[in-house]
Amino acid sequence: MGLKRVAPLGDHLEGWKRRAPKRTVFVIAAVITLIVVLTAPIPVAGLATFLFLSAGSTWITRQVTVLRRERRQEQHKADEARARQEACSQSELLLENLEHRLWKGSWRTALDGLGEFAITPGNPAAQRARALEDMASWYESVGEGEQALQLRRSALLTDDGAPTLERVRSVMGDPETTRHFDVLMISHFGLPGGTTGSNAQEIEAQARAGLRTGLLHHPIHEWGRAKPLSPKIMELVDGDRVQLVHWSDRITCDLLLIRHPKICDHLVDDLPDITAGHTALIINQPPCRYYGSDGAGEKIWDVNRVHEGLLEKFGAHSWYPIGPAVRDALTSHHGVELAAMPLAPADWVNIIDVEEWRRAGPRTPDGTVRIGRHSRDHVSKWPETRELLEAAYPRGNGHEFRVLGGAESPERLLGGLPDTWQVYRFDSVPVRQFLHELDVYVYFTATDYLEAFGRSPLEAMAVGLPTIMPSQFKTLFGDAGIYTEPSGVRAELDLLMTDPDRCARQIERAWEVVRDRFSYDAHLRRLAEVGVRNTQLQDRSSVPGEESS
Repeated sequence: MGLKRVAPLGDHLEGWKRRAPKRTVFVIAAVITLIVVLTAPIPVAGLATFLFLSAGSTWITRQVTVLRRERRQEQHKADEARARQEACSQSELLLENLEHRLWKGSWRTALDGLGEFAITPGNPAAQRARALEDMASWYESVGEGEQALQLRRSALLTDDGAPTLERVRSVMGDPETTRHFDVLMISHFGLPGGTTGSNAQEIEAQARAGLRTGLLHHPIHEWGRAKPLSPKIMELVDGDRVQLVHWSDRITCDLLLIRHPKICDHLVDDLPDITAGHTALIINQPPCRYYGSDGAGEKIWDVNRVHEGLLEKFGAHSWYPIGPAVRDALTSHHGVELAAMPLAPADWVNIIDVEEWRRAGPRTPDGTVRIGRHSRDHVSKWPETRELLEAAYPRGNGHEFRVLGGAESPERLLGGLPDTWQVYRFDSVPVRQFLHELDVYVYFTATDYLEAFGRSPLEAMAVGLPTIMPSQFKTLFGDAGIYTEPSGVRAELDLLMTDPDRCARQIERAWEVVRDRFSYDAHLRRLAEVGVRNTQLQDRSSVPGEESS
């Protein structure tokens, strides 16, 4: 999520040059050169011939480079497709084996295996949904209907195929029962990246505190209704402290929390009957994709429509920006619209489990400096020029660079990746594991791109990595980060690697900030402020999983 200014005219012209049919340009240049050769004096004709041949040689070299790169990419795609097909066949065999064990006497190990299968991202969505349906059938066979209902709801949201009427009926709630939750979260629980990471951390914090969380999946039309539920969310659904809710349910809650304003741009017709003590909209993306001197760019969501939709469906509510960047975009560019909007005085920042992410100590030295970063592989997530990219992620001095999330954007910019780069696909390695194997974290994006929050550097600092980033993050992270321009990265790296005490002090400062502002305890404090019961402060006499009728 982020903001970037409107591209100037020069950028559009440069884009036209890149899209121009190069063969046509080459033919025109050849014709012009031939005319000059035939009509101009010999010295001029000779110079024209030399220039044409030089330009032609350069053009041919570039074409060959492009063809080689395209062939490598095609081979890589073919290899990935073959690997996916092989993995699908292997996962089908594993699933069939687990199904045999489930119904032939080994249900304990089979249920564990099916549960693990269902949350493994590499398994096809339809197979993961089948595993959940298998588990639901087993629980139903032993009389545990509520657990079966939760698993069938999980299966429905995991399968990327169109649902049948029979399947929808199997997940309907009891109209005579009211379910109460401390927090009911409405979000698109299938999105990759920061939205899912933020949801998962808050769900986990609430479950550990003994709070009951309901999850209502709300697809965003433009982003694909069939996108399956994220395995990161599925792993947290236990049917007790964390439950999936359906539009057929009747619900009461202390806090109704809606993450992502685009959800409210076009609310679905079917929503549960919800009575909430307090309603909060978490604004994790500004209304427009970027803002420039000549006005706002592409609109992502409409301020007035979101406000009116929330009022109609849920009544009074508050708006919480996810951080200073989003708040600044709202107040600076939507001041007139916001005059009547319920903007809360505090931001609803992301959180993280510091103790779980924190590593015991630095990586064992091996003579190299292992620099890393993780994010989606989008052009806006990387420095926009070769010079800035090479400055932010410098070569030499024993530097190794690791990327989680893909690196096609820098590969295009550099004309190929250096041998010292090691790249992992998005979500192919657990983020925590990836970060634990680094020495330093460096996070730079395109100059005019503003992150809505910055979950990636937050995770790095929670692990215990000195984190170098641009000054735009200073308002949010304060003393936790090291702030510089791309040109200053090499000097900061040298200081960190030659002064262990300085490095250790920076890590401790970051942990102190993260614990104070972005921890699970900080989240529980703000929940208490909006009326959510906190088991650490108040004894709960209700039985876990109890419902009222």
